[in-house]
Amino acid sequence: MDAVPLLVRLPCVKERWFATAGLMAIVLLAIGLRLIPIVFVPSMVWPDEIFQTLEQAHRVVYGSGLVPWEFQLGMRSWLLPGLIAALMELSRIAGDGPDYYIPLIAGSFAALAAAPVVCSFLWGRRLFGLFGGWIAAAVVAVAPEAVYFGARTLSETVAAHLLIVALYVLEPGYRATSRQRLFGGGALLGLVFVLRIQLVPALVVVALWTTWRAPRKRTLPLLAGAAVTLAAAGILDTLTLGYPLASVWKYFVYNVYYGASSTFGVEPWNFYLLGELGVWGGGAVTLVLLAGLGARRMPLLLAAAVTILAVHSATAHKEYRFIYPAVLLVMVLAGIGLAQAAAWGSDWLLDRGARDRTATAGPITVVLSWWCLVSLHVWTGATLTAYRHGRHDNLRAVSFIAHGPAFCGLGLYGADGKDWVNYGGYAYFHRPVPIFWPKDEVELDTLAAGFDTVIYTKNPPEGLGFTPQRCFGQVCVARRSGGCESLPMLAMPFPDSVPRPRGGSS
Repeated sequence: MDAVPLLVRLPCVKERWFATAGLMAIVLLAIGLRLIPIVFVPSMVWPDEIFQTLEQAHRVVYGSGLVPWEFQLGMRSWLLPGLIAALMELSRIAGDGPDYYIPLIAGSFAALAAAPVVCSFLWGRRLFGLFGGWIAAAVVAVAPEAVYFGARTLSETVAAHLLIVALYVLEPGYRATSRQRLFGGGALLGLVFVLRIQLVPALVVVALWTTWRAPRKRTLPLLAGAAVTLAAAGILDTLTLGYPLASVWKYFVYNVYYGASSTFGVEPWNFYLLGELGVWGGGAVTLVLLAGLGARRMPLLLAAAVTILAVHSATAHKEYRFIYPAVLLVMVLAGIGLAQAAAWGSDWLLDRGARDRTATAGPITVVLSWWCLVSLHVWTGATLTAYRHGRHDNLRAVSFIAHGPAFCGLGLYGADGKDWVNYGGYAYFHRPVPIFWPKDEVELDTLAAGFDTVIYTKNPPEGLGFTPQRCFGQVCVARRSGGCESLPMLAMPFPDSVPRPRGGSS
């Protein structure tokens, strides 16, 4: 299918300048939007984005951090925590603490999240000209789910962004034949595998799709690139976990053989479809139509998205974040589809005698305005609003004590012994003191001597001597005078279906 330019050609130098300036503006917009739910209005729904990444990096750099069961068993790669630890260490040039390393980490991950914006621009420009590229990029830049997830330190988000880059490297809009390009694409696919092994079926689909026409010439460099990445990951696991690709094998054993993931909840097969309908509401019609238009031009992206959705729908344990790679692929398709719609509108106006500028500006204004309205509707809808405010008050309370006077111990009380997941751990309050999370008043009374500061959603007994200082919504902070006794911290929770490790933690 031949490309249909959306705009009459500009002089080469002018087009290059306009392309760069416009793309940079969209990229900066994308990065800024993705910082909102992390830095400006911080929130946290899934504790994994803290305790599987930031907390472990904090443990490396500052020596304090809670160790969840996955790291006790050595079933998580140190790739992401190691990268974040490097950023934490780098932030110390400017200053010490979360005020410095959280914006740097969020900004770095937001910059990576802008890579699909750039890829969408390049795909869109090849298909529909300069303005078509801008439209495709703008769709991904402001897509509500891409904004919400983009800068979060989750393996799903990083894997999704790298997958889009890999797809562009392998399928830039023409049949790529360069061995260097195939090698690079294979290396990126290998990195996606290391970060998120659940994406393996989609990676197989991508590999087969991009090599089937010339398997002898294309398969070897693709596999060579993947092998280099896997070798590097194997070395990292050997140094940190004891043997090559230990995180991959242990992840499979504990979640598939022992069924650890199922202990955190089981959902029906249609969980994701109903969930996305709940997120998008009436905007789902627009999304499906645009993604369908985009899939006519880029069927590989649709095939990968459907594969991811099908595999995750067949898996018992389901969480919204797991299908972010599929969601992002659909957003890219929607961007291509919107550029297609604008191109059709431009052709329609030109056929009726409209001037070139009118035929270009009119459809662009209409389609982008409509997409922004739909995105705003989804962003302010009940589902994403709830996610955007998840644990916001908890993190505000932690920030309050982190910026307050020194204390000798921290208690977290009110969620039946599960409060440790609600406050961002040492990565957010950044004090080398013990943390306690008593499950009831009896345990609170036993452990209260070990801390002089408590964050609570359930009032502690008055006899313990804690005086309220400030509340953030339903989350309050209280302190007492006096010091802290040296008490052992509580053991981290462990799935009942998984055998406990004999030795120490990883």
